[in-house]
Amino acid sequence: MKRVLTLLIVICTHWQISAQNASIEEAHELLSEGYLEEALDMFNDLHADNTNNAEFFFLRGSCLSELGENEKAITDFNVSISLDNQNADAYYQRGFARFTLGNSQEALKDFDQAITLSPTFGEAYLNRGTVQYDLGNSEAACQDWQYALDVGLTLAQALIDQLCTD
Repeated sequence: MKRVLTLLIVICTHWQISAQNASIEEAHELLSEGYLEEALDMFNDLHADNTNNAEFFFLRGSCLSELGENEKAITDFNVSISLDNQNADAYYQRGFARFTLGNSQEALKDFDQAITLSPTFGEAYLNRGTVQYDLGNSEAACQDWQYALDVGLTLAQALIDQLCTD
């Protein structure tokens, strides 16, 4: 009888975890499709069950950032990073939110960390270049944009052509 009870507990726990993951996936799908308010509502409904889930905070932070709520997004990215400090995307997104709020120095640190964790992260180079340029470091900006171009981010070419010619 004890084994049957244990098996039932394991099955129920697995079902609850699967249901939560499915809901996070549904919210992520809404986010990907541009239904930002609906996605945020779903993420907020899921919050209580995901307080130790780095992916949850990363996705909700991404949603908040898309909605222009960058201070709240940074709070979620901070939690995500505290739970998983190896996620280059979380540093990248937090850097983007920080730059949007005018905090170039902190954004630069986040883009640096994203690049450290993922050395071929073209978007991180592109945005680090933009921050460098904003800070008056045009040589460093042009180097970052060139690297972004080298890893396949063709958008960097326009920045190089416009801002990096002597």
